[in-house]
Amino acid sequence: MLKFSKKIEYALISMLFMADREKGELTTSRELSENFNIPQELVGKVLQKLAKNGCVTSVQGVKGGYQLLLPPEMVSLSRVIRAVEGPIRIVNCVNEPESCTCDQLNYCNMRNPMETIQYKLTQFLNSITLKDLQANSTPFEPRLSKKGSAINVISNLPDQVN
Repeated sequence: MLKFSKKIEYALISMLFMADREKGELTTSRELSENFNIPQELVGKVLQKLAKNGCVTSVQGVKGGYQLLLPPEMVSLSRVIRAVEGPIRIVNCVNEPESCTCDQLNYCNMRNPMETIQYKLTQFLNSITLKDLQANSTPFEPRLSKKGSAINVISNLPDQVN
């Protein structure tokens, strides 16, 4: 199951909150913790990772805090994910074949399809920006089949995603 970690969720919550602030207005880990019921220590660590990886900037001092480094339309979802969790990868053998310890590596018929899935997923995550999330929109609108099943939603995504 593909699922965002709590760290990614907290990073997105934090960055969306900052994106709605006035230019130059800082956000603190305490403020985020209180507004979104997030453990302050954890949100603090997430903010530090975001700052270290160029997603937000940190201002030190008593009146310090964090703010977005780039405008929301220039921050992709994949950038946030990589900043917090590292490289996007579905399976280890795609990104790090030399360190793959899978017993099936020499016989695997899934490696190339997984590379394709990883590539397309990364493209999709690159296409979504904080601005899209702010507007509660995405670059596509899923089309439900006549039966309306979730599986059919995925299979009906536009060509740019497939």
